[in-house]
Amino acid sequence: MSSQPYKTLMEAQRDRRVLDLYDQLIEVEQRLIPTGLHVFGRPSEDAERADMLRMIASFDRPEAGVRALPDLVSENLGLGSYDALFKSASLDQARLSDRERIDSVVAAAIREFLEAGSEVAASLLERTSKIKRQDSLPVFALLEEISKQLETNNEIEALLRALRGEFIAPGPGADIVQNPAILPTGRNTHAVNPYTIPSIMAFARAEAVAWSLLERYLAENGRYPGAIALVLWGLDNIKTQGEGVAQALWLLGVRPVRDALNRVTEVEAIPLEELKRPRIDVVMTISGIFRDLFSPTVLLLDKAVRLVAQLDEPPEMNYLRRHVMEQVRNEVCPLDDAVARVFSNAPGNYGTNVNFMVMDSQWDRDETLGDLFVTRKCFAYGRDSQGRAVEGREARVALDQALGRVEATYQNIDTFEIGITDVDHYFEYLGGISKAVETRAQARPSIYLSDSLSRDARIRSLEETVRLESRAKTLNPKWYEGMLNHGFRGVAEIESHVSNTFGWSATADAVDDWIYTEVAQTFVLDEAMLERLRTLNPHSVHSLVGRLLEAHGRGYWDADVKLMDQLREISGSLEDQIEGVA
Repeated sequence: MSSQPYKTLMEAQRDRRVLDLYDQLIEVEQRLIPTGLHVFGRPSEDAERADMLRMIASFDRPEAGVRALPDLVSENLGLGSYDALFKSASLDQARLSDRERIDSVVAAAIREFLEAGSEVAASLLERTSKIKRQDSLPVFALLEEISKQLETNNEIEALLRALRGEFIAPGPGADIVQNPAILPTGRNTHAVNPYTIPSIMAFARAEAVAWSLLERYLAENGRYPGAIALVLWGLDNIKTQGEGVAQALWLLGVRPVRDALNRVTEVEAIPLEELKRPRIDVVMTISGIFRDLFSPTVLLLDKAVRLVAQLDEPPEMNYLRRHVMEQVRNEVCPLDDAVARVFSNAPGNYGTNVNFMVMDSQWDRDETLGDLFVTRKCFAYGRDSQGRAVEGREARVALDQALGRVEATYQNIDTFEIGITDVDHYFEYLGGISKAVETRAQARPSIYLSDSLSRDARIRSLEETVRLESRAKTLNPKWYEGMLNHGFRGVAEIESHVSNTFGWSATADAVDDWIYTEVAQTFVLDEAMLERLRTLNPHSVHSLVGRLLEAHGRGYWDADVKLMDQLREISGSLEDQIEGVA
């Protein structure tokens, strides 16, 4: 038998692996990475503004009648849809080259725009991509307006007006890429009308994300998940006008119904022949801010759950109804307990406290973190079967039962500015509920996050997201050198990222060994870097080393003995420095 087919197969696998690796490198390279902390009253620097404008220009702006630059370039070069090109680039070398070519043209056009203005940038696109000036000039007109606003900073003036008790002009709160209308900064952020949640646009965008989530699970497990636990935050749904809410509705297979005043007060079931998949059982844990600001939305979500539970459909096509009916029959429990799916804190309480327990190293057993999450979040909201309001009824058994059926947990990331290692709230909520599911279902759930601001609404596993954030931020010299420019506070920010990464080990065991190893080698074992850190902020670098030691001590990091001895020695040296021991 010839070895040629085997060799060809091996070469194809190698090429596929190289393409996949290269696609990941491009993803890190093109990610919008903060290069320092925001300084109150200081406008964006030139490099930061260029990156921001490139990202803003990468999306259609129908409200301004503007097409995305990558789409214009792709179509005028005869390469078809940029979205299709984006999705296929990791599978084909030629398509990857085409994508790089388009991205290069867009980046060059943005540079020309900032250096020489709209006319010169439009001429460049006309020469390189055959884009008519009348098609590209509206894009640059919008970018020119945004660029001027990025150069403007009214924060100090607004603060002084507030201190004098004067009026501050209002402005929307959102991610700048998603909604550039938040500029200029320094305005009084307002929220949204909860009766319009989810917006028409948010519901339309959520369909692709919900499908991507289900397709990812289907590809990995060969079936749809019977139940998914969703984390919904108030500020995120303000910024996206309810994308997280809309994703929950899509998973349940219902759509919002609007009245004559455009208020969402009802829901209707999407027919199964239109949905083309089962209705998913969705367990929703909402933040305290969501509970307080979106009480009509809480009732809407509960109404959607009750509607789906009452549909006369085959159990294999309606997982929620199947689970509710099984629980009512087998446990002889009231329907109101079996159908409860919207949970939050007790009225007036906020947070899960999982982050505090992790940061203070105050847990001994894995199940402790999940139990704390449930203790804090086991209060049901909505209406009962008699139509009476349920506002924070303690329902621990109901939450335990619901989480015991969950096979996947999920949260939407809605902003380029804050990722899952920037703040502890992500592992507090998504990590906390995942640990609660693991101990109740006796199996670790699949844990997903979506990047709804990327072109392809990509769904990533938690492990993939931690790796991406570690490469793009924590271990990226562009990021940590930008932080070190802020001295004491910058070192604290680096330590915070390492501690938040550790939080994902504690709640989901989702951090690879190499991440901790690279953190140690980058910030601690490099003598020059260690000297910089201990000079700027010995307290934070001591905490960073302590977190690495704890990661090893709890079994999250398999490191060699020599490396650990070095870390212990450095930790002792830092303690002496802090205590003033010569």
